[in-house]
Amino acid sequence: MGSRSWRAVGLAIAGALAFGVGMSVLKGNDGGAVRGAVANLSAPWLLLPFVAGATAGGGRVGRAAQIGLLVSFVALAGFYVANSFVLHLGPHPWLVDLRLAFGDGYFFKFALLSGPAFGALGARWQMTRSRPLGVLVAALFVFEPFAWLAYYGGLYTSDASVWAVEVVAGLAACALLVARPRRPPVS
Repeated sequence: MGSRSWRAVGLAIAGALAFGVGMSVLKGNDGGAVRGAVANLSAPWLLLPFVAGATAGGGRVGRAAQIGLLVSFVALAGFYVANSFVLHLGPHPWLVDLRLAFGDGYFFKFALLSGPAFGALGARWQMTRSRPLGVLVAALFVFEPFAWLAYYGGLYTSDASVWAVEVVAGLAACALLVARPRRPPVS
């Protein structure tokens, strides 16, 4: 791997760490319903390995899958380490707070599949510039609120405003992807 490739991977890792810490700080401890709703969106967590796979995967699907897993884990670790400072978990030593913040590793289990899958999809999109694949990823933002409604059967008022913005952003991204001029695949 050349220095340019290592730099791309390093930027992906730094971006993932900043994303994870930023989401933790945004969510905060009683930071408000809207902030909590934004921090709990799932689609941005899936977009992260997709973008990393597209930008740092070097056009190799296997490598992009590994990078997708790495950035997913780095973002989650950043989120939970920041949570150990941001959340008021009680009068414990920091290591206890850290263990409480990480919990049972529930989201790391999901990242074992989603990180490599979306990293690989990012590399595939980078190589082919496939409109359907781009629209599929953008559609995650459109369909996430409906998946939550189907799963939980309801929503909080603050979630509705956040989800409305998420749907509009997803629809705009889909429209841009469909309307953009066709670019040749990267070879």
